Amino acid sequence: MATAKLFRRQAATCAAMADQTHDEESRHRCLWLAQTYLRLAELEELPVGQNSDITGEGEEDPRPTLPPTH
Repeated sequence: MATAKLFRRQAATCAAMADQTHDEESRHRCLWLAQTYLRLAELEELPVGQNSDITGEGEEDPRPTLPPTH
């Protein structure tokens, strides 16, 4: 669970950075990173063996996608 806490702290840091930047591309990247860290924390908190249920074959990739850059 220590890893999940680390991921959640990183997500909070990224979200704070997104709030502080005025550059739209940087803001989107920070928000994408925050989502990714939150997803990693959720996966880390699942009981052993349930990760394969989420990332099973034939299903969409559950990871967030990077927003397009302009």
